[in-house]
Amino acid sequence: MPLDETRTRFSEAERGKIIDPNPERRRHLTELMLKFATQKISPSDLIGVSRKKLGRLAEIGYLKYRYGRFKESLEIFETLVGLDSRVVYYHVALGGVYQKLNRFVDAVVEYTKAIRLNPKNIAPHVNRGEIYLRHKNFRKAAEDFRSAILLDNQGKNLWANRARSLVIALKRSLELRKRRS
Repeated sequence: MPLDETRTRFSEAERGKIIDPNPERRRHLTELMLKFATQKISPSDLIGVSRKKLGRLAEIGYLKYRYGRFKESLEIFETLVGLDSRVVYYHVALGGVYQKLNRFVDAVVEYTKAIRLNPKNIAPHVNRGEIYLRHKNFRKAAEDFRSAILLDNQGKNLWANRARSLVIALKRSLELRKRRS
């Protein structure tokens, strides 16, 4: 039974009062909590926040990120991840904010969660690879860049093209190190 069909609006007299736990309501709440406990629904579904509202909040978070208001963007995306941790975009965006705030461990964790949710999303592979590259973990960086490049067969994805250019730069810098040694 869809979630909206089991909800009933309260009249003005019922608002704020303790509701009689009749068998139908008890069954509904038990089913709802079971779905929540088995992670079939998110906290946003449990409390009744619509996808549209979450999408609007994500847009606001992105705009704040875009204009350099990283602390505010961080709060928004942490809230969104808390409300619905199954949305890949929220994890990628939160990872981006962490990366801008130089919280690299947190960023890698978020990118890894995003990759686990959708391994075909190229952006978290590239962003995580950049963090590994920045910290001179060349093997892991190369693995992430390779994954991103393999996901884009046609060479049209901007993220995969960024990975390609970073691989070329990585090869050149490693060759320069060998020559100097």
